[in-house]
This record gives sequence, C-alpha cells and structure tokens, in this order.
Amino acid sequence: MNSWILYSLALAAIAIITVLAIVAWRLQRQVRQKEQERAQVKAAYEQKTEARRAFVLQSLEIISTNALEEDLNLTEATIRCKILLDSLEMPETERQSYQILDQVFEQVQGFDTHQARKDLTPAERHKQDQQRGKIESEFEAALKDCFTRLKQINRATLQ
Repeated sequence: MNSWILYSLALAAIAIITVLAIVAWRLQRQVRQKEQERAQVKAAYEQKTEARRAFVLQSLEIISTNALEEDLNLTEATIRCKILLDSLEMPETERQSYQILDQVFEQVQGFDTHQARKDLTPAERHKQDQQRGKIESEFEAALKDCFTRLKQINRATLQ
C-alpha cells in the first residue's frame, strides 16, 4: 500500500509539474508576443515622428526661402517658423539662435488675421499694416539672417 501511495503522489507531482510548465510556457510566449507588439508600435511611432520632423524641417526651409525671396512677408514667415520651431522641441541652447522669432512673434501676435482682419475698417487695417511694417523694418536684418540659417537648418543636429 505504501508503494501505491508513493506512485500516486509521484504521478500527481508529475501532473502538477507538467501543468505548471505548460502555464509557464504559455505565459512566456505571451510576454514575447507583447514585447514584439511594443517594439512594432515603438518603431511605427519613431517612423511617424521622423516623418513629421522631416516635414517640419522642409517647411522651415520653404518658408525661409520664400521670406528671403520676398514671396512671403516677414511677419507671416516669422509666425509660421516660430510655431514650427516650437513643434521640434529643440534643446534650449540651439533654440536660442532663433530667439528673434520669439521677440517679433510677441509683437505681432495680437494683429488681426483672416476674417477678423477683413472685418476691420480700412483705417484700422491701415493702422495695423503700418505697425506691422514698422516692426518688419526694425527687425528686417535680424529676421533675414535668421531665415538664412533656417533655410539651411542642420537636420543631423536636431535628431
């Protein structure tokens, strides 16, 4: 009888160990699958981030070129480039070289645009245009220098 109990206990132990091994194997397989899924999501995110970054850099180059060729006024180019630069989340040390955009943006951000500009009286619109022209004249050299640098922004340093 003792040997029968020992065989039963041994068989039960083997069954328990087998079940635990199967459960452990399945859990390990699930963990590997989750890790692969996370790696794929991360790779897709990094690819989208890089595509977005490339688009922003290309946009900066195009806007800067247009501003330097006077196809786009300095105020509009300043607003657009400032917003694009902010989206790059550049290190503060590198962002400092484009500080003029922030300074001019602070002065022009209150001007009416789109429908609000259309709703202005001709006198009010003329007044804003004069103020904008004064700001553009005051900062023209610094803005053109900034746009020249933005036109040739080094993509490798922003990664």
